[in-house]
Amino acid sequence: MISFNQRPFFQHISTSRVNSGSGFVFLTGATGMLGTYFLHHLLTKGYRVAVLVRPSHGNSGRKRIDSLLSLWEENEGRELPRPVVIEGDLSEKEWMKERISWFSRNVETIIHSAASLVFYGNENNEPYVTNLKGIQTVLELCEKAKIQKFHHISTAYVAGSKRKFMENECDVGQNFRNDYEKSKIKAEKTVRDFGFDSLTVYRPSIVIGDSQTGYSATFSGIYAALKLVHTLVSRLPLGTTSAQFALRAMGMKGHEMKNLVPVDWVTNVLIHIFSHEEFHGKTYHLTNPKPMKMMELAQTMQEVVEYYSQFLPESELKRYDENWFSINFTGQMKLFRAYLGQDALFDSRNTQEAVPHLPCPRVDSAMLRFLFHRAIESRFGKCWKKLELV
Repeated sequence: MISFNQRPFFQHISTSRVNSGSGFVFLTGATGMLGTYFLHHLLTKGYRVAVLVRPSHGNSGRKRIDSLLSLWEENEGRELPRPVVIEGDLSEKEWMKERISWFSRNVETIIHSAASLVFYGNENNEPYVTNLKGIQTVLELCEKAKIQKFHHISTAYVAGSKRKFMENECDVGQNFRNDYEKSKIKAEKTVRDFGFDSLTVYRPSIVIGDSQTGYSATFSGIYAALKLVHTLVSRLPLGTTSAQFALRAMGMKGHEMKNLVPVDWVTNVLIHIFSHEEFHGKTYHLTNPKPMKMMELAQTMQEVVEYYSQFLPESELKRYDENWFSINFTGQMKLFRAYLGQDALFDSRNTQEAVPHLPCPRVDSAMLRFLFHRAIESRFGKCWKKLELV
């Protein structure tokens, strides 16, 4: 069902329109970590937006979008316009078949942000269902509705085993470390083979929370590792284990480099490129020119967890030791092992040329302490409404 909010669309929006056309931007993945930010920025800049959202936990797609936007509204002290909400699952086609005519008349551009971050699976399950089957559905929509402007959110990790990866490279014979990377390279190749008049590809590295507010709409990747460590370490006597021990348990030395980028920076870069047609048609690595060593990341995680986690009573702590930690930690972290290995050196000349005024913020221990503290304080997103976002 398509639902239209009755508020004036441009209420509280600047009269200086960035959007040069009159059509809608169709955004997928609007409830994800990046999509939430894209939606907010597009609406505040005056774009007309339609989103695809599936119902979840008894909440309609409309209610999920309202909940996300009301959080921004509470912290900004103003009302935001509402997008057109189309309820449906990306991997299915019913929502699309019923609305080809509407898309043909109204949609000019697609931003495809929906993705599954599951690392391991098979072609009948995630991450392939969302990342590959989903993109095939969207491309079928483009073909039938004759949509020729496409902005695709890929990932820097289509680099796979490459040690240096250029923005103009795609499938160059690299090996892949998990099904997430395999599904994303297949999706990107499928998009590139479609033959769009204008195709712009964005490849962010590991996206972390907002560098200014600490907010994160989802808690996967690095945050999943933080949550695991937070849960395990709170059951140990203080000082029982260390970052060095945790890295050794995963067969890592600590010098491995990880490329972390704040969600607010990624959004600002993407929206700037999206808003300027002269930058369309290229591939952009949204990556950090100064990656962080795994030892620094692990030590920061240890510091935050030991300082902010609620520990069990001393009588209960006696039940746990470093061996217990090692068994539980390595068992659950094995899914992340490839994810936490050495990153490629990512070329980002296109990005630097397009947004020289938007350098990537330095991601250091101070920023991560802030972000990790906010995650723990919010109980990993369960009580963001009690926290100021701006």
